[in-house]
Amino acid sequence: MTTQVSFIADLQLKNRALEKAKSQGITLKAFLTYAMKGFVDGTIRLTIDITDRDIDVEELHFEDELLQEKAKKMARLLH
Repeated sequence: MTTQVSFIADLQLKNRALEKAKSQGITLKAFLTYAMKGFVDGTIRLTIDITDRDIDVEELHFEDELLQEKAKKMARLLH
């Protein structure tokens, strides 16, 4: 059984991801499916650390620099 996954993404990011996937001979759908499988089986990991500085603050650590920038921007907006 399959299902449809839908989410909002920055247009420039989506277009760049489409171009990169195409240049590597895969579809964006195939890449996103691979990424979800990797996340589920543990080959792709995201970590959440609760810091001692402020118990109400959680920090997300992403290896991808673009994700790091977006997470920091969102954190600034929430504070």
